[in-house]
Amino acid sequence: EYARQWHFPMINLENAWDYSTGDGVTVAVLDSGINPRGRDGFGDRLLDGYNALLNLPCRWQDLNYHGTHVAGTIGQETNNLIGTAGVAFSARLLPVKVLGRIGYGTRAAVASGIVWAADHHADIINMSFGESDPSEAIRDAVDYAAARGVTLVAAAGNDSDGESLAPARYPAAFDHVIAVGAVDCNGDRSFYSNTGPEIDLAAP
Repeated sequence: EYARQWHFPMINLENAWDYSTGDGVTVAVLDSGINPRGRDGFGDRLLDGYNALLNLPCRWQDLNYHGTHVAGTIGQETNNLIGTAGVAFSARLLPVKVLGRIGYGTRAAVASGIVWAADHHADIINMSFGESDPSEAIRDAVDYAAARGVTLVAAAGNDSDGESLAPARYPAAFDHVIAVGAVDCNGDRSFYSNTGPEIDLAAP
């Protein structure tokens, strides 16, 4: 399905692959988990993870599928004639379950997941979720990870509409987190994307 992934030319991905496909990088995906099996999958790059909701290792089955989708965008198996291509298809993926079946979690689980990922060799922590109010516990966890050299990335949010613009959500709006808004296939701000001075990048 490579030809249908319209966003890759927008980020000059083929030229970027000449420099790196993510080899040697570990990306912690804080989300609803990652399902290890499927038509495509993640090869042998899916590491043992952590369920921060239950404080248990490895039990990170994704019953919501959002986390699996996010992980696929980051690092789906590529050049295997199945499904789609991942942006960093050589990166290792570290699943950290902080959201449950219906896509909600707790601040305590998010904070715990950030700290656990930082302590288990994550180079990057991705968080494709957010809330409107800042959490001191999550801010402290973000600062903890950043102090250890971890790059933290979070979605700005999808709460805008044709009538009004919504501000960037947390944890994206925290210092030390790269806040990412969305653009459409024309390079314009997606109608749903949150916005504001905290936004660091916009991506398709």
